[in-house]
Amino acid sequence: MIGVLIRAAALTAVYLLVLTSVAPGDVLVGGTIGLAVSLALRPRRLPRDAGSSFARAVATGDALLRTVWEMVVGSWRVVRFCLGAPGSPGFVEVPRDDRTSHELALWGVLTGVAPDEVVVDVSRTGDTMTVHLVDARDAEAVRERHRRGHERWRRRVAR
Repeated sequence: MIGVLIRAAALTAVYLLVLTSVAPGDVLVGGTIGLAVSLALRPRRLPRDAGSSFARAVATGDALLRTVWEMVVGSWRVVRFCLGAPGSPGFVEVPRDDRTSHELALWGVLTGVAPDEVVVDVSRTGDTMTVHLVDARDAEAVRERHRRGHERWRRRVAR
């Protein structure tokens, strides 16, 4: 039940951020919608063991912190590019590796949050994801960064 309340609070916060309002009526409507969605989408079965659930929570937290870091670094890259720093905008295909379809979707969303990197396409077979970068001069470094991030996340989940 605590997880439902946490998700409801997060959804309410997103609702209020989109509205840019903290009026009591908006908070009430957002809380009601957030709670309804959280209850409707709650897991129907118990986790197999608490250890793996904790590891996944830690891995998710780590992924979110890495995303925030990428947003800060990406914003800095965009600012530098706009102010005239050298750059070479372009596309880079990043291999899927062993990501599941759910991991691929999460990867695409988290990658697109950083302002210097936008997901453009996922191949029909799902083998590669094409991203557009403000500076695509070193495509191998971009691929390596994505590979390392995925391996780090997988190690956290496997604990």
